[in-house]
Amino acid sequence: MLIFLFCCTQAASSFGQELPNLKNVKLNKRASYKHAESTINKVVDYLFQTPLQKKNKSRNEAGKFLVDWMNGTPDYVFYLEEKETNFFNTNADFLLMYMAALTKFSLAHPSEKKKQEQALGAMQLVLPYLYQQSDKKAWPKELWQLYDASENGKLKEYLYP
Repeated sequence: MLIFLFCCTQAASSFGQELPNLKNVKLNKRASYKHAESTINKVVDYLFQTPLQKKNKSRNEAGKFLVDWMNGTPDYVFYLEEKETNFFNTNADFLLMYMAALTKFSLAHPSEKKKQEQALGAMQLVLPYLYQQSDKKAWPKELWQLYDASENGKLKEYLYP
């Protein structure tokens, strides 16, 4: 019984990191973007469950699909303001993960339309991921300050003084 449970757990965890087949998902009509929301959730989960790797073809496909969906969906507005994205501009993977976090937050909180609240929600998702997954030696001073503000419960005051 214990071995069976272990096998099920392993299968579930390996399945959780599998990217859906994105070639079958068309983003060409308003309804197709709404229909693709469940796939976008899986794409975002995949991005958050896999390490940052520039040469990971699946990760690159997921990132492209996410950006295409974000650019085309009529149901959500994503604010990529310089004030927030400036922390991640030195690294395309960091910026992609901020965009994934913004999407994850927006899908989980569809009634939240204020851009500051969306950005704060996204930051609270992306900063712990980046702290665990990236080479912190390459972090610019501003990203460290942002992370420290988040860790000390002062993220809003730091971003929006």
